Parts: sequence; C-alpha cells; structure tokens
Amino acid sequence: MAVTKIHPIKTTLKKAIDYICNGDKTDGEIYVTTHLCSRENAHKEFEFTKKQFNSRTKTLAHHLIQSFVPEEVSFEEAHQVGIELCEKILEGRYEYVLATHIDKDHIHNHIIFNSIDVDEGKIYHSYYGSYMNIRNQSDKLCKEHNLSVIDQETQKEINEIKRRKFVNWYDWNEDKKGKNYKSRLQFDIDRTIKQSINWQDFLSKMEGCGYEIKIGKHIAFRTKNQQRFTRAKTIGANYTEERIKERILNKDKELGNIIDLKNNDKAKLSKGYEHWATKHNLKTAASTLVEIRNKGFKSMEELERGISRISIEKNELKREFDKLSWEQKRIKEVVKHIQICMSKREHYEGYRKNPNDKIYMMMNRKDVEAYQKSYEEIDIFLKQFPHLRHVVLGELKTKSGKNLFKKLNEHSKNLQTKQEEIINKHNSLVAKAEELEHLKVNMNNYLGRNKNEKKNESVIGAIKKHQNEEREKIKGKKKILKEVER
Repeated sequence: MAVTKIHPIKTTLKKAIDYICNGDKTDGEIYVTTHLCSRENAHKEFEFTKKQFNSRTKTLAHHLIQSFVPEEVSFEEAHQVGIELCEKILEGRYEYVLATHIDKDHIHNHIIFNSIDVDEGKIYHSYYGSYMNIRNQSDKLCKEHNLSVIDQETQKEINEIKRRKFVNWYDWNEDKKGKNYKSRLQFDIDRTIKQSINWQDFLSKMEGCGYEIKIGKHIAFRTKNQQRFTRAKTIGANYTEERIKERILNKDKELGNIIDLKNNDKAKLSKGYEHWATKHNLKTAASTLVEIRNKGFKSMEELERGISRISIEKNELKREFDKLSWEQKRIKEVVKHIQICMSKREHYEGYRKNPNDKIYMMMNRKDVEAYQKSYEEIDIFLKQFPHLRHVVLGELKTKSGKNLFKKLNEHSKNLQTKQEEIINKHNSLVAKAEELEHLKVNMNNYLGRNKNEKKNESVIGAIKKHQNEEREKIKGKKKILKEVER
C-alpha cells in the first residue's frame, strides 16, 4: 500500500533537496535520481527555469512523498516505482529530484519537482483533482508491481473513524512523533533488564509492568491502552530477543551515560547531586576508556573509522539482501511463464512443423504468441541469472516440469535462508555500531567536545589533558578562597 502526500515548498529549497538526498538515508546517494537537472545544483536550475519564463509564482517547488508498507518492497523496486510515478504525473516536462529513503522500516520516496515546466513555463497547480490523479497513478503502479493498494472506500471509512474518535492533543502529538508507546517500552525494557536475573525473570517483570507479551518469530509487547502489539525490534537493534538475553547476562558490564553537568538543572540546585554526578562521570569515563582500549582503538579517530567501517559493511549487506529479494521475485514471475510454455507447447510445436500453414496459425495464433512471449521472458531471466540456466533449460524439455518447480522452490528457500543469515549479521553490526557510538558519545561528552571537533589525539592523552584542566581550576578556586580568608 503506497501512501502519497504532497505539499508546496516556498522557502529553503536547497535545504529540502539536501535533506532528501542525505547519504545516510539513501545509501550514499545510490537511490537518488534526477531529471533535467543535476543533484548538486538542482535548486539553482529550478530558479533559472523560472527566470527564463519570468515566472512570479511564490511556490519554489512541490514535495511529494510516497510511502510503502514495511517489509513489502525492496529498495530498488521502491525507487523504480518512484521513477515510473514521476514519468506518469510529470510527463518529462518538469525538473525533479527523486530520493528513496531506506533508513526506516517503512521505505519511502521523496520527490521534489519544479513548480513550472521547462517547455512553456506553465505552473503546476496542486489541488484535490491533481492529488487524486497522483494517488490513482501510484495505486496503478503498485498493482503492476504486485504491491498492496488500499481501497478508496475503505480509506473513507478509516478517515471517518479517525474524525469521530476524540484524541487529546498530547496523545495525538506524542503518537505523531512516535514518542508514546515505543519510547515507554524502550524505557521499561532497559529498566527491567537491570533488575532481571534471567530471561524468565525478565518476562515476568515485564508482565508485572502491565505488558501483554507475544513470543513468535519476533517478541512483541502490548499495554492495556494499545490496540496492536509493538515488535521490540522496531525500537532498535538492542531490543531483539537475542540482544535482550545478552544484555541480561552482561548487565553488570553495561555502560551508563555521561551526565551533562553544565546544562543539568538538578546539578545546579543540589551540591550533593553534583558531587555524585561528578563521581559517576569519572567512573563511567574510566569504564568507557577501558572498553575502547579492549576493542582495539587507540584514539578517537580510530574509533570513528571503526564506526565508518561498520556502516560500509551494513550497506553491503543491504545490497546483498536486495539482490536475493530481486532473484526471489524474478523466480516467482518466471514460474508463470514456464507454466504457459508447458501448456502451449503442443500448439507451438505444431506451428514449428508447418510454419507456412496459415489456417493452423489463424486457429492457434494466441497460443503460439503466448508461448513465444513467455519463452522470451524465460530467456531474459536466464541472462539475468545464468547459474540457473542448466536447471531451467534441462527440465523445461520434460513434459510435466514437476522436478523443475521443485528445484526452483528449493533454490528460493536457500535464498531465503541466506537472507535470514544476512539479517542476523546486519542486526549484529547494528548492535555493535550502537555500542561504539555510545562509547564515542560518552567520551565526547566527558571531554566537552563538539561534534565538529577533530579527534586525532589519543584517548588517554585527551582524558589526562581534561583532568589537568580540572585540577588547575580547583587550585585556582582554593587560591581565591585563601585570599578571601586573609
């Protein structure tokens, strides 16, 4: 089910384009496509087009968002659907930048296109009719790609229920920001892990917190006020069943967070809390340092490189996963064509024996053409996946083809197994990246570093420098106090 939204951009066009093309969201801009403009200078080219036609429209561009159901579409397919949608609604007459965001569970397309066309300088009028056209075209493309589409009558009913149901502003705002159930669940899991002896103890304590638990492929939780269960994995890689079990076993080794004493109101009001927080920060910084050194990093720069390497590995796994998904999809498609070839084989063989028999061709044209078309599709498939050529062509000659379907089914299951292995590897890397990021944030917070500062010096050197500065401050305060006493 693709959901479409559109709104005008009247300011900060460059910022909007830079945001949708963010490399972290588009796999290093792999999933970015432009039309009649360049990625870097799109905002300038949009403006230049307007100047050419002396356009006075205040709308700089239009921003279209197309969202898909989680886990239903691959990255490549989502991007392809976005390109096809642009071709349908813009007809090649408008400059646009298309970016597919893959950093969330729900893959979605961002399309920013110029408010006037390049041929005549005509303004694109965004209204209810144009929006319905976009939606209808999007739904049609989804059907062509075998993606789910929400029925319009059903949508009306859903909207009506939402309109009638009273929700207070706070709950609505929190749900909108995704900070209601999920953030609470995250907090409760973190707290319960620290209190739990083992996995069963954790489950019973979560039930004591008012959660209903569903254990299947993915563990899920639901409070009394929730209609649906929330999969724990959706709140982060550290919240899968495997990671929660690991965290329970290693809870004594888990690092805390550095407390920002400069901006902490409690520390400003309470000297006792400030004293405790200072000690806590020292202990946490020391533990963080030990952990960084144990992981083989001698400097913050090395730690940064380690995080970058993990990011590259994650992207490679994503690409590998998408390739396997694409192969599975193509196998499903080619099976249909194999079935057609087998059912129409006799008619085609009859044509091959007597290609000049016009009467036979007239009577069996549809069957012969259906065979030829399907065989062409099979040939394209075999060019895409040559490792399956001997399997398909060898078995295709048999009359039943049962063995062929069995082999393709087994191959598809093997691909699925590989995907599961990739998911496990990816989750492991995500957890590792989060751990390293936590170490980095802790050290930077303790040392009072800004995000943009370089981290070339050694970790130990940085800590010693910081401690010396603190000592000098204390000495300075003592001198002032002595002078005051005198």
